[in-house]
Amino acid sequence: MASTQELLKSLDADTWRQSNPFPQDIKVACEVLLNPYSRYDERCVAISGWLAKHQPCVFGQVAARTDGLFISIIDERDIARGDEFLREKLIGDRRSWKQWSLDGKGRHGFLLVVLSPDLHYAFPNQSMKRFAEHVRQLFSGDSKADAAGNDMAYDWLYLRNPNSELYHKFRVILDFFASAGDGRWWHDHRFPGGIAFTFNSLGHMTRTREWYEKNTTPVEWATRMAMLTISNAHQHPVYGKATWLLDLEKGLPFKAVKCPFANLETLPSKIKGKDWTTYQGFHHTDHSIRGEFFDGREKPDRVRGAYLLDFSYIAGGADGENKELMDGVAVDEKFVDCDLGSVDSWRFAKPAKPIEEETPIGAGSGTSRQHVRPAEEDAKINAALAECKKWLESDMSL
Repeated sequence: MASTQELLKSLDADTWRQSNPFPQDIKVACEVLLNPYSRYDERCVAISGWLAKHQPCVFGQVAARTDGLFISIIDERDIARGDEFLREKLIGDRRSWKQWSLDGKGRHGFLLVVLSPDLHYAFPNQSMKRFAEHVRQLFSGDSKADAAGNDMAYDWLYLRNPNSELYHKFRVILDFFASAGDGRWWHDHRFPGGIAFTFNSLGHMTRTREWYEKNTTPVEWATRMAMLTISNAHQHPVYGKATWLLDLEKGLPFKAVKCPFANLETLPSKIKGKDWTTYQGFHHTDHSIRGEFFDGREKPDRVRGAYLLDFSYIAGGADGENKELMDGVAVDEKFVDCDLGSVDSWRFAKPAKPIEEETPIGAGSGTSRQHVRPAEEDAKINAALAECKKWLESDMSL
């Protein structure tokens, strides 16, 4: 089996990018992300700032602005250390994310970013798909085939209910992003610097707000945020949106699901009059590494028609996957310990606030390097970081 490094070297250059250059937001973020002198904490600022301003997912915007993401980064220096190192690092980071998310003050999402100039400028073909699948296998093993095509990869995230003292496990679904998506029909799945994987738990975020922050309308809040995310989808100048909201038909939704909103008239204009149960898309939002991103097409495959996609799961359910996604399934402490290890084995305490590194280090490797970086590189990084911090302070796309 080929290694991560071998698969990275097998990638093909994206000649299409020569006439379709990356926009300024991607270039600014990459001044930090792809600069070998950048520190891990600086890269995290660049990632969070970019997500807060330039990614359509409203939940991602909220998480980026509230330190709600656990960010794991690997770059070419890490890849050169071999797959066993990568596997140990990624599994350890995933476990720390889960440990830090138990108590209502944790992080609802896990973001793995793989940074490489070669990957950033790679063509999205089968070579990139093999690379992405290989990285996924290093840290995520649970997946299932979907009858509509592709597969769905998932994991579990835990939250303690302070009222019952029980732990609840929430199903989290893995998603894929890449620089190559920028400007293509799947533009909403772009990410600066290479590729990225996300585990995001809407259920964990929603119940945190309900159980710890006393939000009395969690389903309404979550549905509103989900609909706003779809309404933010990129309008491609040729192919239109990859996902889109549906209009209510004579005031009724596609599915017979109770309206979650107390007052439809107070909804933002983006989602007023829209279906709260169903939306459509040319890719399935629950799929992991989607084959249609790598099949050489420059436009979505419309032969089969659009997917019918679901909002109604947000209301939860008595059992089944909807309950796993939104309400969480109660488990005892022994079950959690089997996944996360007992507290005696935990290695890292959750930081109270972002920690400033004192020396430039390799992203994720923790290996100290030269203390003083070249003045020219320092200026580039700091100028880009100033812009990224402005993004973090900007208004959300609501």
